[in-house]
Amino acid sequence: MASSEKTRVVNDLMDMLRDAILLPGTEEYEQANGSYFSAFENQLKPWCIAQPKDVAQVQNLVATMRFHVLSGLCHYAIRGAGHTPFAGSANINTGVTIDLRRLKGVTLSDDGSVVEIGVGETWTSVYAELEKHGLTTTGARVGRVGVAGFILGGGLSLFSTRTGFACDSVTEFRIVLASGELACANEQQNADLFWALKGGLNNFGIVTSFKMKTFKSSKIWGGVTYYAPGTFSQLLEKACEFVESETDHDTHIMCSAGYGFGLQVVSCVMYHTQGKESPPSLQRFTSIEPKIEQMCSMRTSTQLEFSDELSKFSNDGLRFVTISSSRTPTKLIPPSPSQYWASITIHADISLMEVFHDKWQETLAQIKDAEGFIFSFGFHPLTKTMLENSQKAGGNAAAIPPSDGPLFVLLINPIWSLAEDDERIFKAVGNLVSELRSLARERGLLHRYIFTNYGFSKDDIMSGYGEESIAKLLATSKIVDPHGIFQAGVPGGFKLPHPNRVK
Repeated sequence: MASSEKTRVVNDLMDMLRDAILLPGTEEYEQANGSYFSAFENQLKPWCIAQPKDVAQVQNLVATMRFHVLSGLCHYAIRGAGHTPFAGSANINTGVTIDLRRLKGVTLSDDGSVVEIGVGETWTSVYAELEKHGLTTTGARVGRVGVAGFILGGGLSLFSTRTGFACDSVTEFRIVLASGELACANEQQNADLFWALKGGLNNFGIVTSFKMKTFKSSKIWGGVTYYAPGTFSQLLEKACEFVESETDHDTHIMCSAGYGFGLQVVSCVMYHTQGKESPPSLQRFTSIEPKIEQMCSMRTSTQLEFSDELSKFSNDGLRFVTISSSRTPTKLIPPSPSQYWASITIHADISLMEVFHDKWQETLAQIKDAEGFIFSFGFHPLTKTMLENSQKAGGNAAAIPPSDGPLFVLLINPIWSLAEDDERIFKAVGNLVSELRSLARERGLLHRYIFTNYGFSKDDIMSGYGEESIAKLLATSKIVDPHGIFQAGVPGGFKLPHPNRVK
């Protein structure tokens, strides 16, 4: 793009919001641009970074950027907390990044039943404020995650068995549309847009805040239990038994097999959200032996403290890479490792999962000699009860019928240190993911859904919502964004599957 076009766009923004525009070469720009969860996002260099301090400034930015997008001068990116790992998800090279982290606020309604959350918050800050009032909400399991992308992608919480996806607890969105207009979307007002935003990501505008139901916080019993590596079959059997027959709606589990530092381990992250210590519903997991007792962290605590525990499993600024790319700037390593995640969804099945675990072990044997290599194979249940409660709450764009459950969301996550290992690790893990998909498809057990918050940059996430849902999302997009500004003009994230409408 010509420098004259860049100058025109930046000057227009400076004239409008000088105190909110960060320019390359300044300390403020470098600090903001280097603060993403992924170093690959940090590497991108937008023409400028706009940091609106209020909704009015967001409206002015969107209206101005609409003109420049329609004129073909530039594209722009939208950043919440910046947790999505792949390059270009919330940052951009030839364009402008709108950074929403100044849009703070955790505000309770007068009766305390609803909380309004600014999109610049993280779940840690939300839980900390709500705990002051003896309340909580259905936010992320990891506290350091930003609120916006999590909710707009659907999200899973510790309370999902009882409440559905996290987005199902939203009662209202405030959103700036492509025209610059501020709209409210709830069950009574802009109802189709309200439904679309529950899983529809950044395809409809810039959400500035949203309201969620709250409920009384209570002590939670849970943590991480580690087992010896030979226990995976036991854990899998108990997990399948759990999703098929368990009736305790106050439970949440995440299971995995992992490798690191030359050792293998099996683990189950489990919670009882009413604080019952080792309840009957979870004894199937606490009774698995042998455990690695010195690593276990089971205890009674709070949602805030548990979310902080899971936050410690990752750090900002790592070299995250999508499966479709093997380009890695060597200046960033060592010490920062590379990692990415792959996800598919299957119908819960013991024999298929045993095959998957064997295939994971075969892949591990091929690449475990890579320096700093860590490799996990996890699965998170979506029970019928959870899907039923999601539907009762009004449903969302993922549109998974309860009859499809129970499902397992699989998460495959490799981490390594050196760029010289990129090609073979991408190839090995890419082949593994493809083989798992094929095996599940052959058995009729592959589900269309890909858990949005774990998606690859090249995954066709939106098509996984199903044809009926996609048709409804497209119809809503054409009403609120007839020129497709948030499709072609905002390339980051997962887009609706239709031709660009910006000319």
